[in-house]
Amino acid sequence: MGDRYFLEMTCPKCGLRDIDVYFAPTCDFVNWKCKCGHVVDLVKYTGITAEMASNKKEIQKMIKEAAYVIKNKKSH
Repeated sequence: MGDRYFLEMTCPKCGLRDIDVYFAPTCDFVNWKCKCGHVVDLVKYTGITAEMASNKKEIQKMIKEAAYVIKNKKSH
């Protein structure tokens, strides 16, 4: 799981504007293809990698906290 983004893109080849480009690096939605056929690598364009968009640390923290709560409920 990770962050998802909606971008506004202008094709550098033909100038077409797209205001609803979905970018989710952790789910491999990393390219945008203009109607003219030009493809933009959104990781290179934005500088946001899958690791940067990942919520892995936050998810691991929630799991540890939940395990702690469950463990403490059992001991009481």
